Amino acid sequence: MGPRQRRRSIFESEGKDRMIKQLSKALSAAKSITDWLINETTTHSTQAFYVMQKLETTRLADTREYSVIVYKEFSDKGVAYTGSSSFVLSHKLSNADLNKKIEEAAFAASLIKNKRFDLVPGTAKRTWKEKPFGHEPLVLLDKIAGVFFKEAKENLRFNSLELFHTTSTIRVVSSKGVDYKKTMHRVNIEAIPSYDGADDKVELYRYLTYSKIDFDVLRADAKAALSDVTNRYAAKAIKEIAKIDVILRDEDVKSLFESLIEDYSYDSVYRKNTDKVIGDAIQKDVTGEYLDINLKPSSKADGFDRDGVLLSPTNIIEKGVITNYYGSNQYAQYLSLKPSGLLATIAVGKGKTSYERMKKKPHLEIIALSGIQIDMYSHYIGGEVRLAVYFDGKKYHPVSGFSFSGNIEKCLSALVMSKETTVLQGYEGPKYILLKNMEIL
Repeated sequence: MGPRQRRRSIFESEGKDRMIKQLSKALSAAKSITDWLINETTTHSTQAFYVMQKLETTRLADTREYSVIVYKEFSDKGVAYTGSSSFVLSHKLSNADLNKKIEEAAFAASLIKNKRFDLVPGTAKRTWKEKPFGHEPLVLLDKIAGVFFKEAKENLRFNSLELFHTTSTIRVVSSKGVDYKKTMHRVNIEAIPSYDGADDKVELYRYLTYSKIDFDVLRADAKAALSDVTNRYAAKAIKEIAKIDVILRDEDVKSLFESLIEDYSYDSVYRKNTDKVIGDAIQKDVTGEYLDINLKPSSKADGFDRDGVLLSPTNIIEKGVITNYYGSNQYAQYLSLKPSGLLATIAVGKGKTSYERMKKKPHLEIIALSGIQIDMYSHYIGGEVRLAVYFDGKKYHPVSGFSFSGNIEKCLSALVMSKETTVLQGYEGPKYILLKNMEIL
């Protein structure tokens, strides 16, 4: 089946600037608000859907959406506030209807008692762009699908593969003179690997995203997905293990580091969700490897955030010590700090230990985890495991249906990180980490 066009936005491409101008004019004329900010998001998506490793259909989808935030400064009992309210447009409105939307949002903003803050001041109009992937979208998606299907066998295949090549353009315009635009490209894959066994058929779901195309990485991801579903078929209940080293990989490593630094965001600090301050060590009596964690833009084209803050890398943890907080313009002002902006990617320094060395002693390597939990106050780390591989020192055994837990401070002091690195959406750093002596429940 050939490509077909599907458009969910009624904005014509030649009229997009006209819409920004209409919104800006109406918002600037509204006496009921103090400031305003517009986020325009335009996407062009090329999609390819494969069923039983055969192309079923292709599709094109164009969307354009406008998120409008209005701000209203007011005082109550001598306290200054900046209220805010938002609305979203996916089609053009008459001037009368638009003015009604603005007035409704202005009234809602007057009820929101945010401590007063200022919007980000603008600089010169700027544009950032990522380079395209170098292939026509449908050609590239077909090449990627071919890599995945080449790894399949008669009873081990991808039942379905949905691939999305998306170009996103984001523009932020505000009453303070901000006018920034960035264009970025991504490939996303939803894969269903399956294994047909003698007495059962099992499937897994895998979501993968790429900001650059490396066919060796794609091949490794395809092999890993098929290996994981094979292990899922063979998995048995775990028995008679009290404590053991646990290896996390990829998305679970990312989740751990996300959880680890969330208490050091400006809003968490302002709300007193942490008792840690800059200069405090989160790793004490270190016997493993020191942590270095930075936040950075997702690419050279990721030049600003939704508030119009210009982005640059920010060091959060250096050698296990908190060096900076991070976060939005609003909460930075509440703490009298410079806003880092909402940075999209966690970058962690790579470790000193190879993956093969990690696996030499008995361990559990997690394949599928129902989220990871960290609580620095109760010193807890843990998670519920759906699928893992147990190495008893001689053989590997697929296992499922258990949980692990431990002391987060002890884990961090003895942390082992891999030399091997990975690049995911929102994460760059060690592909594997080892948590020592976890309790198995």
